[in-house]
Amino acid sequence: MVMALAVAVVHPQASFSASSSSFFAHQRVPRILLSKSRSNSSNSTSLPASICKASWQELAGVVIFSAIPFTAVKAIANSPLGESLQRRLEERKKLAVQQSSKFKALAQKARKESFWYGEERPRWLGPISYQYPTYLSGELPGDYGFDVAGLAEDPVAFQRYFKYAICCPFISSIICMLG
Repeated sequence: MVMALAVAVVHPQASFSASSSSFFAHQRVPRILLSKSRSNSSNSTSLPASICKASWQELAGVVIFSAIPFTAVKAIANSPLGESLQRRLEERKKLAVQQSSKFKALAQKARKESFWYGEERPRWLGPISYQYPTYLSGELPGDYGFDVAGLAEDPVAFQRYFKYAICCPFISSIICMLG
């Protein structure tokens, strides 16, 4: 059984300088060699040793400079400075957890006083008669009581949908900013 193998062959006029910023020869489309058989016949061609055109200095630079940030962070984390930063962070976290109950109480108070939450909130269809579902109580932002498809009937699924509705726009905006 004969099997064909595609191998990229570097252009013969390509230079192998260390100052080259590309790994491959001038971004040209390589020629394809399609005659490598599985049999040990005498007319089979040999494969090139490497098609990578980067010098060892370029490759070493990439490896070293990509490892420096991780090594530096690990060194700082294991140093006395890193340990003191960890202790300060844990102290701040304890204080923030203690204050969070106060903020939760303020948020609940604001929600109770708000026009947009609760049973007396504005409804989607306004004066048009509609049998609003009882499972939509107005406790979440944007709850106007309109659920024709019944997506909010299952509370677990509704929380998942709500989480996606909150998280997805933020993730999309981050992706858009990265461009």
